[in-house]
Formats: sequence, structure tokens, C-alpha cells
Amino acid sequence: MLKIGVVGCGAIASLITKALMSDRLNKAEVLAFYDGNLEKAEKLAMETGADFCRSLDELVSKDLDLIVECASVTAVEDTVIKSLNNDKDVIVMSVGAFADKDLFLKLYKLAEKLGRKIYIPSGAIAGIDAVKSGSLGKISEVTLTTTKPVHGLKSALEEQGLNTDDIMDPKVVFEGTVFEAISKFPQNINVSVVLSLASKYPAKVKIIADPNLMVNRHEILVKGSIGTIKTCVENNPCKDNPKTSALAAYSAIQLIKDLSEPVRIGT
Repeated sequence: MLKIGVVGCGAIASLITKALMSDRLNKAEVLAFYDGNLEKAEKLAMETGADFCRSLDELVSKDLDLIVECASVTAVEDTVIKSLNNDKDVIVMSVGAFADKDLFLKLYKLAEKLGRKIYIPSGAIAGIDAVKSGSLGKISEVTLTTTKPVHGLKSALEEQGLNTDDIMDPKVVFEGTVFEAISKFPQNINVSVVLSLASKYPAKVKIIADPNLMVNRHEILVKGSIGTIKTCVENNPCKDNPKTSALAAYSAIQLIKDLSEPVRIGT
């Protein structure tokens, strides 16, 4: 039985926990929760019968195998360092934190030194296995075009001074590098960082706000010595958090299941 602790108790954490609770194979179980908003952690703990922790230190000191970070990009560094130092592997959902190359390298070296693992799920996009394989050759172009309903980008756009009520047709709201994208859309564009890490090549990113769209669309184009990879995924937004896709949570759930399976499918 894989014993799991969760940091961050929002929509993603709830989806992961409920899926594992309903898994008839019962190979993994969430045993403890922590959130900076203690009420959220206490509520989810009461709903599931798991332990409620009042601090990250309390969580990582428990008898757990794996910590799942579902909090925010600002929580990643502390969560990963404390988890690794307490002999726990970590799944990082807020992958946007790794747009900071120095942070990624720092955590990579710590995990290597301690003999622990940091897992990064595929998230809300398809084709990461092919992109990873293709990176063994020469990559010449990586492009991600993300189109979301306006309400899914609302808070990020308003922080940049854009009035979302004025967007009546599909509108390009960002074009630039993965590093610029994650700083302006930290809760919306984790997939661009996953793609860049998998390809070992900085992705070019275009973000489109579409008032008529009901899904989150991610289109990937990768060119290199292996040929061309094109994928398009249209994800249903998470009901409790339209900024993200249900598939992002499902990718973490599948990763957790794979960790306890004798056979692994895919790269």
C-alpha cells in the first residue's frame, strides 16, 4: 500500500483523493492533508477520514511514502525540499515553478543526492512520451498554442489590466517564451513547462482567450530530426476550478497507480 500525503487542498487534491478512495484495487491511500488555509485541509480530512496537519513539517514527518504537491508554484520549493529531506518522494503538480531553471537544478541535485524521486505528471496535454523520445535526437522547434474560455483566464487577464467583458471574439492575449508565459499565467500554463522539460527545448507559447469556447484546448507542434509531432487535446475544465483541466488530475492519479503496478506502459 502506497501511503500518501497531500499539500494543497483545492479541486485537484479533491479529485485525486476521491479517485484513490474509489479504486477497488486499493494500492494507494491518502492518509494526511496540509494546506496553508487550515480550514480547507481540515474539511478534506474530515470528509475522507485522513489526518489533518497544521504544518508542512507535521505532514512530512508522518509515516508516508509519497507527497503530492497541489498547492501553488510558490509552495513547490519548500514542499519538495522538506519532503526529500524526510525520505519521501514527491509529485509536483504546480510545474510552473520549474520555469525557474536554478530551482529545478537545485531540487534535481537534492533528489539525486538523497536517492529520492521527483515526479512530474504529463498534465493536461498528450504526446509527452513521444516528445521525450524525440528529444534524444535534435529538436528544432517546440510550440504550444493554448485556447481557453475567457472565464478560465479572467483573473490573470484582469491583473494585466485587460477588461474581459470587452473580449467578444477569439483574442490572442499572449505570445512569447515559456518563461514569460508562466510568470503572467501561473495557474493556467503549467503545460508549457512540462513540454519544455520533456523536449529539453524552450517552448514558444501562444495563449488565446475565446468567449465561445467550452473546453481548454492545447495544441502542440514539435519539429526535429525524428520528424514532426502534432497533438491537440480539448479538455473539459475542472468543475471546481475552470483554470485547470480534469485531465491534469487524472494524469497524477494514473502516475500514482503506475507506481504500484508491476508493469508500466509507455515511456
